[in-house]
Amino acid sequence: MKNNKGITLIVVMITVVVLAMLTGVIVTSVGNTYENSRAVQFSSYMQMIQKQVDIYVEEGTDYETLGRALNTEMQERLYTILESDIRGLIDTTDVTSDKIRYFSSSDIDEDFGISEINDEVVVNFANREVISLNGVEKGGYTYYVLRGLQ
Repeated sequence: MKNNKGITLIVVMITVVVLAMLTGVIVTSVGNTYENSRAVQFSSYMQMIQKQVDIYVEEGTDYETLGRALNTEMQERLYTILESDIRGLIDTTDVTSDKIRYFSSSDIDEDFGISEINDEVVVNFANREVISLNGVEKGGYTYYVLRGLQ
């Protein structure tokens, strides 16, 4: 009679392969969830900023009292973003317009009343466009505006 008390090498190999496949599925799932959560967070605070910009424009608020004028460095950053916008999602074209204002995280808190945002945005008050200077990665593309992300 044969004694079958041990684990065969084939059973061990099958177990290792199944565990490796499960690990791959879990890691991919967690990575997509993280990317999606960042995109949702980005979309949420960009919508809040957009609503405040719309209110300021409708009320006729002097945009020069909000944020800061773009300096040369900010104009260059914005121009680089516009050049990378191969899908044509950003409407702003003139980075030297005096109606474009820069907002740091602290400016966003102060001027829009939205705290705990770790981003910098540029607002074009001529067309009410809000552009993130950091953007968010989703699906292999970096989004700087809400258009196309939703």
